[in-house]
Order: sequence, then structure tokens, then C-alpha cells
Amino acid sequence: MARILDILVFDGSGEASLPGLSRLDIRTRDWDGSAAALNKTNFDAIILVDSDIDRLKPVIEQINASPSRNVPRLAIADGTDVPEGLDAWLRPPAAANQIASRLRALVRLKVMEDIVRRRRAAAEVFGHDDFMVAEESGRPTVLFVGEATTRFLDLRHALSRAEADVVAAFSSYSAFDYLHERAFDAVVLNATTRQEMAFTISSAMRRNARLYHTPVLLLSRSNRQEEADEAFARGVSDILPWDADETEIRERVLRLASERQRRRKARAQLDACRATKTLDADSGLFRARFGLAHLQDLLNAGEKAHRPTGLVLMRLGAPSEAQSDAAIRSARIQFASMLRHLLRAEDCPVAMANDLYAAILPCTHLDGADSVAERIRAIAECTAFEGDDPLKAFRLTVETGTSEARGGETAEALIERTQRQLGLPQTKAV
Repeated sequence: MARILDILVFDGSGEASLPGLSRLDIRTRDWDGSAAALNKTNFDAIILVDSDIDRLKPVIEQINASPSRNVPRLAIADGTDVPEGLDAWLRPPAAANQIASRLRALVRLKVMEDIVRRRRAAAEVFGHDDFMVAEESGRPTVLFVGEATTRFLDLRHALSRAEADVVAAFSSYSAFDYLHERAFDAVVLNATTRQEMAFTISSAMRRNARLYHTPVLLLSRSNRQEEADEAFARGVSDILPWDADETEIRERVLRLASERQRRRKARAQLDACRATKTLDADSGLFRARFGLAHLQDLLNAGEKAHRPTGLVLMRLGAPSEAQSDAAIRSARIQFASMLRHLLRAEDCPVAMANDLYAAILPCTHLDGADSVAERIRAIAECTAFEGDDPLKAFRLTVETGTSEARGGETAEALIERTQRQLGLPQTKAV
């Protein structure tokens, strides 16, 4: 189950209609434009609705001057003069799945960028000060897939004026050749003639860990709700109308491309926090003391912003048949490496002890922590590790405990409460 998002909705035209969001775990409340609501900051994003996007400029300025200035903003409006300060823009009518998809992507990106700041601060406390990452080239690259219709020429012209590179692939085979050769900031699929091919490519990208976060735009003639729902279920990020003008093409494609670049930068910055002073030497996971400090910071921030924090503890068990300490140690190291790849970039994997590991999950409720624990346990317990006899592999058992932070609870108390699910006494951070 996805985390429920609380969204503030500003309706500048009095005609806002956002049906179906509640069934997608999006909870909305109306905002009349007063400053009081912006001062509370107990919401995840803002939707701005107006028949003329230009009229949203003063509202955006008001948000920029408030404590909510870092909250993602999604505009649903007609117009061509798109103001600065928007994270995403959709043309009405926008499907509920489309709105929910864009909101969740924006909120998660903001969470990642917030975790970058917090994890970096924790790393500095532990004496790490080298956070240099390679700078993005700044020139977005877009892959167009499908028949070279006049819309491809329009797309290339619109993006070239914004100094973006456009590469064309006229078949699915050449498309995946390009996708595996280089990184793209966005992919535009021409679904006007071969819709099923477009859906197949989008679905395949969402099954690929390296391509999962690459935004996919569908160029479509259809306005049918059923087809839009299927598109978003297949992993499409946005649907670009066939009759979109150059301004709309440029804005919507480049905003998604910018999100992709920001996500790559945030991930690189999170990786830069991995250093000798913050990591356990054997497992390559964060040290327990580092995880404890980072968790306490998340709890403090989450209480102010009304955001949840989830925790998963994992205790490994060796098989009953005799294995050497070296074989078990090697299996633990392999499990730790696997754990890193089973978590999101913003999650924090921690080595608590030789056989005890933790996953700190920002902005995650208990049901989300339960899902993470189930996935880790299922994958780990079906993984064969090499034993002393190369012909006799063995498996580890994984016991898990999950919790969601309670108001006013310290990091030590949260960990101890979760450890009790495993029948463990309090473990001292080292």
C-alpha cells in the first residue's frame, strides 16, 4: 500500500474537479489562499488549479515567501506562459492516475533531497567531509521511440531550441540498444500508431532497475480514460497530447528530464556519504552509531512535519549443519551487499551487530516497513550461499521485526521496541 499523501489544493477558477484521488491514497483539502495554511507545512504537496496558468504567479510567489517554499507544486491549468516555481504542469482534464503519479514522483524526489542534507550532516559529525560528485552536463538528452511522424519533427525542433539533444529510435530493438548504451533524461513513446509497442517498452523499463526512474512520456491521440489508466499502470509518467504546441512539449518533457537529473544528483550525493568513517568495515553498511544519529534526526524532523519513519530489523541465522566461521562471515557480507540493492536510495541500511541489521525508512508507515521486510526475507531465504563444500550451498534464515516511530519516541527506544519482536535485549550502538 502506498503512503497516504496530504495535498493542499488551490482553486483559482472555482471549477476544480479532482475525482478519484482518494482511492489512490491521495487526501486533499481546499486552500483559500490564506498564509495561515502555508505556515503549518503539514502537507506533502500543493496542487494549483486555474483556467489560466498565468494567474498562478502571485500564488507561487506567496508560497515562495512562506515556510512551505520547499513543498512540491503541481499546476493543472491551461496556458502557455508557464511561470517559474512549478515542479510539474498538466493540462486539464488530467486523469487521477496521472495526477497521483506525478505527485508521488515529486514528493519522493523532495524526500531524497532532504535526506541528502540530513545524511551529509550526520557524516560530517563522524568526520567525513568529502562530498564531491561529478556535475551533470546540464544538457538534457531525450530518446524518441516510434514512427517519425510530423510530431517527431515538432518535438526535435521544440527541444533543440532549449539546447536538448534528441535521439530517434524507430523500433523497439534500436530503442533498447540506445537505452543500454547511454543514460537518457526522458523517453517519448509515439503511441499514435503502435500503442502496444509503446506500452511494452514502458513496462520493460519499469522492470529494469537501471531504467526504472527514467521518465516516460506517451504521445497519444486518445482522450479515453481507460487507455490513460492502462498507460499509467504500465509505468508511463505523463501523457503528451497529440495537439500539444511547442511550448507545452518543451515544458512537460524538460520538467521530467530535470527531475531525472535531480534524482541522479541526489543519489550520487547519498553515495558520497559512504566513507570509511561512516561504514562498517566488514559489511559495507553504515555503522550502528551513524545509523542511530541519522535515525534520531529523522524522528525529530518527522515529528515537526508529521511524517512517518519506518524501521526494519533483521536477524540472520546460520544453518544447523556445521559451517566454518569464514563461510558464515562470507554469507553475511553477501547478504549486506544484497540488502543495499533491495532498498531505496534514501533508505539507510545499518550493520547493528554481526548477525543483526537495520533498514531505516524515511516517510514510511508500518505497512510499508512490513512490505520491505517481507521482500528482504523472501529474497534472502531463497538465495544459496557457498559453504565449505562447494557442492553444498546453504541458506540463511532471516527473522524480521518492523515498527513505525511514535510521537516523541527516541531512536534508542524505537530500536529497542523493535528488537523485542525478535526476543533480543537492547543492542548497544558501536
